[in-house]
Amino acid sequence: MMQNFKDILRARVPVRRLFAKVFLWFWSAILALCAFFIGSRILGTQVVPQTEVMAALASRVADEAAHAYETGGPRGFTLFEQSLLGHSDVQLYLIDSDSTDVLSRPIPSESLAIVQAARNDGRLIERYGLRSRSASYRVRGPSGRPYVLLMNIPLRFGKLVDADLGSGVLFISGVLVVVTLFCLWLVYHIVAPIQGIQSAARRVANGDLNVRAPVEISKRHDELASLALDFDAMVERTSLLVRSQRDLLSSVSHELRSPLARFNMSLGLLRNQSSPESAELLQRMERDVERIDILLGQLLTFSRLESGLSSSQKERVDVSQLVHEVVADGEFEARGYGKSVSIDADNDVCLEQADPQTLRSAFENIIRNAIRFTPPNTAVQVVLRSDKGHASPQVVLSVRDFGPGVPEESLQRIFQPFFRLNPTSGFLKRNGGTGLGLAIALEAIRLHGGTILARNANPSGLEVRITLPINSAQH
Repeated sequence: MMQNFKDILRARVPVRRLFAKVFLWFWSAILALCAFFIGSRILGTQVVPQTEVMAALASRVADEAAHAYETGGPRGFTLFEQSLLGHSDVQLYLIDSDSTDVLSRPIPSESLAIVQAARNDGRLIERYGLRSRSASYRVRGPSGRPYVLLMNIPLRFGKLVDADLGSGVLFISGVLVVVTLFCLWLVYHIVAPIQGIQSAARRVANGDLNVRAPVEISKRHDELASLALDFDAMVERTSLLVRSQRDLLSSVSHELRSPLARFNMSLGLLRNQSSPESAELLQRMERDVERIDILLGQLLTFSRLESGLSSSQKERVDVSQLVHEVVADGEFEARGYGKSVSIDADNDVCLEQADPQTLRSAFENIIRNAIRFTPPNTAVQVVLRSDKGHASPQVVLSVRDFGPGVPEESLQRIFQPFFRLNPTSGFLKRNGGTGLGLAIALEAIRLHGGTILARNANPSGLEVRITLPINSAQH
C-alpha cells in the first residue's frame, strides 16, 4: 500500500531536478524577501513618535538622571541607575558633551550612531542592532550642560522575536509553512505540465501516435498551453503522414498481388512452351517474381501489425511448442547451406493472451535472419526460458548466430523498416534480405507488450533477445 502511495505521489508531483531547482530558487528568493522585510522593520534607527508612552517618559527619566549626576556626581548617578533598573541586564549611560560616559564606561559601538543623532534631534531615537536595543534622548541638566541619556538593552534572539513579532517562533514557523506551500504550488504549476508533455512525448517515441498532451494544459492560456497545442499539432501531422504511408504500402501491396499472380501463371505457360535455350531466363524471372512475392507478403504483414491486434486474435499460446516448430522449419532450411539450428527450451512456457500467428512470424524472421548470416558449419543457438522470479513473470527468447555482427551504431537501426547494412558488402550481397524481417518482429513483439534488443556476441555473431510478459496485453 505504501508503494502504491509513492507511485501516486510521483505521478502527481514531478520529483525531478528541474522541480527541485525551481522550488529552491523560489523558496530562497521569498525567504530572502521576508528576511529583508522583517529586518528592515526591526533593525536600524528610527525616531519614536511623541505619542508613544516611551517617548513621553523619556523626558522625565532623562531630567532625573541629569539631576542625580549634577547633585550627587558619579555615585549619585549610580544610585539612580540601580533604583531605576535594579539587577536587570539593562545599562543606562549619561553621556556628556565630550561623548564620554559620566561613569567612564565604554559606549557600545552599535549605539554611537544614535548618540550622535540624539544631539541633533530633541526627540527619542531608537535603534535595533544585532546584539542590543538602544534608545537615546537629549537633555539639559539643572546647570544647563547638555547630556544624552542612553539606554542599552542586550538582546537574545528569543526575546527579540517575542518583543517585536508577537507570537515569536510560532510566527516564523507560520511564515515558513506559508512560503513553502506557496512555492510548492507555484513550482508544480510550472513543472507539472512539462512532465505531462514529456510523458506524452515518450509514448509517441514508443509508437503511440494517438496520444495527446493532457487536456488541462491547453486550458492554462499561457506559453505552456501553446506548447501543448503545438505538440498536439505535431503529433497529429506525424500521425497523418504515417497513416498515409501505411495506406500507401497496403494499397500498393494489394494492387500488385493480382498482376503478380497472373505473371506467375504466364511464366508457367511459357515454361511449357519454351525451348531449352530460354529455360535459364525463365528460371531467373521466376526467382525475381518469388522475391517480389515475398516482399509484398512482408509488406502486408507489416501493415497489418501496425494497425494493431484485435482481442479476437488473442488466445493462450504454448510458446515452447511454437518455438520448436519454428526451429524445426529453420533446421530443415539450414541443412541445405551446411548450417544447423540448436534449441535449449524450458517446457510448458505459455503466454496467456497472445496471437500465435504474429508471434510465429516474429520468431521465424529472427531465426531465419540468424541462419542467413551465420557461416557454414556453425549452428544458430536458440534458448527459451521462463523467468517467474521477476517482478512480473516473463518469457525470454534468445537467438544467437556466429556471423560478422553489426556495427554498434546500427544495433538499434536494424529494426527499422527497409534498413540494410552496407549493400556493397560481398557477404551482405549473398545474404541480402528485404529489410522488413526484423521490423516485423519488432512490431509483433511490441503489440504483445514485450521488448526486443540486439547486441554483438563475443567473440563474433549477433544475439537478439526477446522479452515477453506472460500476462501480455495489447498495446
